[in-house]
Amino acid sequence: MAAQKNDDESSRKGLGEGSRRVDAAIREQQRLLARVIRRLGTATVEDVHQGRVTARRLRSMLKTFGALLEPRRAQLYRMDLRRLAHALTLAREADVRHKLLVDVGRSGGLAADDLERLDALLDDQRVDARESLRRHLREPSWGALMKALERHVSRSGAVVVRNATLGDVLELAIAAWKRPVRLLERHPTSVTELHDLRLALKHCRYALEPLADVAPEPAARLARALRAAQDSIGEHRDCLLADHWVRSNERTLGRSLVERLTEELAGRERKLRRKARRKSAALLPAWKAWRRATGPVRRAGSKGRS
Repeated sequence: MAAQKNDDESSRKGLGEGSRRVDAAIREQQRLLARVIRRLGTATVEDVHQGRVTARRLRSMLKTFGALLEPRRAQLYRMDLRRLAHALTLAREADVRHKLLVDVGRSGGLAADDLERLDALLDDQRVDARESLRRHLREPSWGALMKALERHVSRSGAVVVRNATLGDVLELAIAAWKRPVRLLERHPTSVTELHDLRLALKHCRYALEPLADVAPEPAARLARALRAAQDSIGEHRDCLLADHWVRSNERTLGRSLVERLTEELAGRERKLRRKARRKSAALLPAWKAWRRATGPVRRAGSKGRS
């Protein structure tokens, strides 16, 4: 362990400010991911959620800051992280669906026996998803994935461009906004547009984290706007997925219960879509303010290279 720490410290010596920040951000997510993985055998709802979020965050950073990394290694690493996140998807979706639909049932005034039947079915599926995850953890393919992730961590620093300035990294973070800005300028309203926007915004949010102390006030406003937009679009998507699940389980739930639930979900979906549109509309002004505020740092980085 001490030898590994010395190697890590040695690999960070001489890094430019931008390279150092990216290296530190990647190492921190690797540390968090390793801690979550150790607990997956007895994973709580929060463990599964954090595992997926950390895998996505690390995967996103490898993409956004890919210009500073060894391309083939980063690509393989991202593929392994995607496999990890996918393995946790069923358990996470079952947790979210249970909470959402029980809440919908209660707020919709379902009869006690209907609510109990719904809760039991959803809870059974949560248990099944957890058992499926535990079986997967015992499979050879999972062991191979864990060894692959360990190899990624044990190698010397992921950053191979060692002289990147803070301005260079800011430019990479701004480049991540190209697609989201295009989507936002079209004022997204459809399910597909909102879903595409949510996926694109993840890269922007994770790219901002290593740079939060650069123009801190505009960065904090942008981070809040990003979180609010992502969360509201995510809630809207969860509602749609829950509606699909209810309709797919009509034989078990019964037509009457399905009709009650889908009616409640339809009303909730309309409210959530309006909220998602409103929260998304606040993003462009916050983004433009942050871009202006970081301009001097980016220009200084360009002069330093000339």
